[in-house]
Amino acid sequence: MSNRALWNIRLRHVWLSTPLKRKRMKRRDRLRCALQDALDRKATKAGDQSADAS
Repeated sequence: MSNRALWNIRLRHVWLSTPLKRKRMKRRDRLRCALQDALDRKATKAGDQSADAS
C-alpha cells in the first residue's frame, strides 16, 4: 500500500501555509477600482509621519 493520501495531505498543508503571490495590476486598473487613491493616501501619511519624526 502506498502513502499517497498522506503525501497529498502534507502537500496541501504546505501549499496553504505559503502566502499567495500578489496579482500585478497596472495603474489604470488600480484607478478604476479606487485602489490607487488608497495607495496615494497611505504614501502621503507615511511621508507626513517621517517628516514629523525628523
